[in-house]
Amino acid sequence: MTGSTLESVLFDESTNEAIRSALPDHAITFLELVTHLGDGATLVILATLLYWFGAESRQRKRALVIAIGVGALAISAGMKGIFVRPRPELAFAPENYPGYSFPSAHALGAAAFYGALAAVADTGSRRQRYAVAGTIIGLVAFSRVVIGVHYLGDVVVGVVIGLLFVALVIRDDEPEPGFVFALAGVIAAGSFALGSTEYTTLTIGASVGATLAWTAVDGRLTRPHGASILLLAYLCLPVVIALRAASLLWGLHWSVEIVGYAAATGAIIVVPVVAERLNDWPPVEWLQERLPFRGRTIDPTDRRST
Repeated sequence: MTGSTLESVLFDESTNEAIRSALPDHAITFLELVTHLGDGATLVILATLLYWFGAESRQRKRALVIAIGVGALAISAGMKGIFVRPRPELAFAPENYPGYSFPSAHALGAAAFYGALAAVADTGSRRQRYAVAGTIIGLVAFSRVVIGVHYLGDVVVGVVIGLLFVALVIRDDEPEPGFVFALAGVIAAGSFALGSTEYTTLTIGASVGATLAWTAVDGRLTRPHGASILLLAYLCLPVVIALRAASLLWGLHWSVEIVGYAAATGAIIVVPVVAERLNDWPPVEWLQERLPFRGRTIDPTDRRST
């Protein structure tokens, strides 16, 4: 296949049209729902909950998944801001869909997150985990083409880069989350130096905050009540929402955004440590008695009654 032919297949709107026209309506509806498994907000929530409610013995692995996610965001945002390639112009695509096309952040983020989770998890066999992760990654990537917000080449490149990043990080037996957080910051800063302004304040801030926070909590085993974590998260949530709203509505200075995102990401990392100190607080004890679980861990092989 010649270069021009490959270009016409991977980066041509007719490919999107041909793929979509071959699918029944119910399949398109299904893919429009599945695509949200690659949303940045979805991945952040899943990674955070796994980290907060995972067993103490697996805290480092769960932190590594977050670090890989931050690194994937830095890579995708940097590349988008450097290549600034416009999205496909298709009649069935969402109107005024924001951002750039290359590479697909959904495909790259899904490949990095679900690939990392499959690599570090202990549930089921490795083959089963990779099969599930591969299915989710494939569906998310395919959905981006079907709904018309990315070319086929965008998602192929996104998946390849995401999986390569995971493979690079986990090639060591004991990858260090702090190093990956710092690496994400270097990638984000390098992208900014090359002219990218696509979420660079977010990725730089998140990397700095996570690096500092992980340095402070690394090696500290904690046993907070589930109610302690939920209450602390509830108290912190308005601050995160206010920061994002202020950034979107009024355009905060880049330095304020970096500090804000650093604080928000750092808070996610230190929540288990801080929450443990709330275990004896009366509102926590009241809530803990009414929760459907007595402990806090979602890992069936390491449950605690705390």
